[in-house]
Amino acid sequence: MNLLRSTIDSIPRLLAVTLCSLSMSLAHAQQVTITFLHVQSENTYTSVIQAFEKANPGIKIREQRVPFDQLNSQVQARVGASDDSIDLYGVDEPRVPALVKRGLLLDLSAQKNEVVAKAIPEAVAVTSVDGKLYALPQWTSTQVLFYNKDLLAKAALQPPSADPSKRMTWDALLADAKRTQGAGAKFGFGFDQVDRYYQLQPLFESSGAGSGLTGPGLLTPDVDSPQWIKTLSWYGDLYKTGLSPRGVAPEQMPSLFVNGQLAYFLGGPWNFAEFSKARDRLKWGIAPHPYFANGKPVTPTDSWAVGINPHSKHQAEALKFAMFMTVDDNGALLSTEMNPLPPSNKVAFDRYLQEQTKRGGASTATYATLLPYELKNTAVSRPRTIGYVSFEDVMNKAFSDVRNGADANQTLARAQSQLKSLFSRMR
Repeated sequence: MNLLRSTIDSIPRLLAVTLCSLSMSLAHAQQVTITFLHVQSENTYTSVIQAFEKANPGIKIREQRVPFDQLNSQVQARVGASDDSIDLYGVDEPRVPALVKRGLLLDLSAQKNEVVAKAIPEAVAVTSVDGKLYALPQWTSTQVLFYNKDLLAKAALQPPSADPSKRMTWDALLADAKRTQGAGAKFGFGFDQVDRYYQLQPLFESSGAGSGLTGPGLLTPDVDSPQWIKTLSWYGDLYKTGLSPRGVAPEQMPSLFVNGQLAYFLGGPWNFAEFSKARDRLKWGIAPHPYFANGKPVTPTDSWAVGINPHSKHQAEALKFAMFMTVDDNGALLSTEMNPLPPSNKVAFDRYLQEQTKRGGASTATYATLLPYELKNTAVSRPRTIGYVSFEDVMNKAFSDVRNGADANQTLARAQSQLKSLFSRMR
């Protein structure tokens, strides 16, 4: 009798244990891991992922990071081969038309109304093709002129004005940069993203050379014009004269400014955090992007978006994470925590502007007025064409060759010929 009662009494406990084990097994079985391919630095998305996984315990995010120069080949090789090991990936916005043409992005038009309500209009435009949305805009961008106050003081130079109507011409800037070298600076001036079209397009736009692409669909190259040759020769001279450093990769350029080797540095606001950490040895300020005296002020813009692999087996979960990073106000702001690019989300943009203006104290005090001004008045997007990926690859190689001593005329003649051949297959 006692044995029977003991057996009966143990049934609820056994049932509870069984149900608990079953519940845990089901939860484990329902958990989905999605893979996010991108080029950002190691901790860029740490806060975003932690916040998302906490709110969505059934979804885990696996990051795969690759260098910028390898992203295109990775996407082409993997997504282009219907590989489902990538669920979503970072999309450089001018590449959207080319990616769509090749079937590498999922149509997200069902989310367009929600995105339009949340994002700045320009960001929606550059992630859409023929009225359809193919990527979720995450960030926009601009460039500012950083300057080392101590190096300028040694050269008896006044800091450049923060007023966009009084921005420096390139002639004036380079003259001052040479003076800083005479006063002890190792280098007078440097670009953040050397040899990259994003960074250098404003030179050609400001000088009157144009973007380098014309005609229907922007599939007619025009990079061997006299003005393109003149402007690229000007770029090469920066390195021939030693005013700018040769042989330094884009990732290493900010360190030259932090270490006091560079007087003027043209770069993005993503440098604010690193420069602010060095405040014990670096006194710096920001000013508007320079321009050519006979041309107009032009600044680069656009940035990264998030796209979904059309072959992913977890599109719903990938979309949920992508929407959190871009459309959700808090998620969009978190994405700027370690990579302070202006978010495309309008609410997050306002919060970001307040945070970044305070981040550097007096160094960034003018950013709140400078960024909106540049985005409204001087920002020029990269060419939106199905040929952009090929165009960028050819031009970045041309820029690198000239920086390392090649003749601009011959280099651009080669680039023009290459582009004509490549584009003839796209028409």
